[in-house]
Amino acid sequence: MRDAWGMSGDRSGSVPLATAMETQTAEKAPRRRSSRILLRVPLIVNAVEPSETEWEPVETITVSKHGAMIRTQQNFRVGDTLEIRVRNKDRWARARVAWKSTKVTPQGVELGFEILDEDGFWEMTFPPDRRADRPPDPTSNP
Repeated sequence: MRDAWGMSGDRSGSVPLATAMETQTAEKAPRRRSSRILLRVPLIVNAVEPSETEWEPVETITVSKHGAMIRTQQNFRVGDTLEIRVRNKDRWARARVAWKSTKVTPQGVELGFEILDEDGFWEMTFPPDRRADRPPDPTSNP
């Protein structure tokens, strides 16, 4: 008889690799505040601090109510404050780099930012936040 690995023999106490990886991923993955939507929005971005960089035209890969993911050629760091502007529109906001990929491609490096200023920057309606759908945790302190 073959086990979950496709091998015979006693593996008592072992957990199939896929199950172990799923558990590890679920434990380490931070919860998202809102759903992501695949949407290309033409932006220009620039670092506000520590020193200004050149304005760079980019496009979003995904957007959420609270931010977006883009590819950039610039060397922004996690924690940097950005100014983001929608190209050809009079909309702008400040954002904070929340995540940056370690993989660099010819298209640039992917990074995620969180919008610091106004709600509704994307001028669209998003699905309800996942946290809003959950009942309050009775063990948490108010």
